[in-house]
This record gives sequence, C-alpha cells and structure tokens, in this order.
Amino acid sequence: MKKPKKETRDVIAKHVRWTEALRVVRAYHPEVTIILPEEKIQILPGDDVRAAIAPMVGVIRRALDAGVGQWHGYTETCRVRQVRLLLSHYFHYHEGCIGAEELDLLLEDLLYVHKS
Repeated sequence: MKKPKKETRDVIAKHVRWTEALRVVRAYHPEVTIILPEEKIQILPGDDVRAAIAPMVGVIRRALDAGVGQWHGYTETCRVRQVRLLLSHYFHYHEGCIGAEELDLLLEDLLYVHKS
C-alpha cells in the first residue's frame, strides 16, 4: 500500500505557503509583530547572550505577570521552559555560543532579577 503524498498546508488560498501569509499580514497590518525564521536575531559564539536576551526576558515576565498570557506552571523549571520557548521565536543560538543547561541557568537568574 502506497502512502499518500503529504500536501503543504494552504493558509490563504491554494498553494500559498504560511511564510507568504505572514508577509501579507505584516504588509496590511504593520502593528502586528511577526518575525519570520530568517529574521531571527542571530547569537554567535563570543556574543554576550545575557545582554542580548535580558530585555526580552523582562518584557516576557512582566507581560505574563500582568495577565497578558498565563504561566504554564508555577515551578521555576516550568517558567524557564516557557520563557526559553518564547525566546526561540526571536533568537537563533548558533552552535558553541551557549549550551542548553547554561541557558536554563541564565534564564532562571534573569527571571529572578526581573521579579522585583
């Protein structure tokens, strides 16, 4: 039995990819912030990761504390995981710039700093 061929998901109309859909949304609604994969902030080895992500961590924490979204857990581990996921939409970490455990410790520290 042959597997059916996978089709791309059409967003706006047939044969319109999601990246094109995002470009259309951004063109007609500039107030909507959409970051395409190729537009992520590149963090290279040797860059100051803390300085790059600290402002965004503060914004995320204040927004979630204010009820813009909601925390997906109350433990520090859950919060770090949620912030790491949100940051992955804005930053691309190149190999060798920071490890996963180091990033978790940094996020835990930044979440504590922005708590006050």
